[in-house]
Amino acid sequence: MASDGKQLESLVAFVEKELLPDGFVVNSNERVYNDEGIQIAEFDIEITGKVGSTTISWLIECRDRPRHGPAPGAWIEQLVGRRTRFGFNKVTAVSTTGFTAGASEFARSQGIELREVRSLAVEEFQSWLRITEMQQIRRICDLKHASIFLDDRESADRKNAAMAVIQKANGLDPILQSSTFAEHQTLSNAFLAAIQSIPDAFAGISVEFPKQIELDVEYPNSEDYFSVVTKVGPVRVKRIGFLGELSIECLQIPVMEASEYRHTGPGSAIAQVVTFAPQSILGTNLSVELHHMNESRVTHVAIRKLPSEP
Repeated sequence: MASDGKQLESLVAFVEKELLPDGFVVNSNERVYNDEGIQIAEFDIEITGKVGSTTISWLIECRDRPRHGPAPGAWIEQLVGRRTRFGFNKVTAVSTTGFTAGASEFARSQGIELREVRSLAVEEFQSWLRITEMQQIRRICDLKHASIFLDDRESADRKNAAMAVIQKANGLDPILQSSTFAEHQTLSNAFLAAIQSIPDAFAGISVEFPKQIELDVEYPNSEDYFSVVTKVGPVRVKRIGFLGELSIECLQIPVMEASEYRHTGPGSAIAQVVTFAPQSILGTNLSVELHHMNESRVTHVAIRKLPSEP
């Protein structure tokens, strides 16, 4: 597993949430403040719920520090202190590097449960997942040229202001204001919307054979139209002529990493997770994860939004 504490917390929180019965709540990175408003603690994962007529609270703390070796006894001492101070019924420590002998012995004496997350080789997850990559079929709308025609009811001064913006813009400049979306749109966005309104627009297109396309799209609807963003305000668009190319791209998305969440020592595995390499869908970076639960043999799919690259 990559050295990212948040990734470890996400993995553990996801698995536990899927295994818990209805009525339990899983919170991550909960901050605790004193009466003066000063933060005094932050819990990696806190699970609360009712068992019979009582409410229990379970703290799971995660440690992903590969450069520091096995988790030491000092960390377990801190967790014992947290259990006492904040009244947790159960505390579990999860480490990606295991635990020192002293930490394991102290944890057993204090009732702190130990778990680990370790990396898996390909052969260790192929009993339930026989692939090591998946295909992403991308439909690409490539705008080559666009001609904007302004509403005849706009004044000459407003049209001139709009034309000044249009002449300086390219397909990726957000010069359009949509009547249905708050964010400003680009000509490429408008082209994509036009293509999406055409049934079977990609019929007959393959990786080897792209298709040139010309569209003349009018916007007569008073509730769904574009305007050009100018200094004198939005100037309404009557129609847009698009010239573009439609193509299909097939990408191989390999497995980036695989991990196992398990009880420490001779205990059984709880779940295995396989993470595929990031992929971009409509400009958003996403990661696909498959979580296979050891006991039920059920596999859950999680799609995570990743931070945008700087």
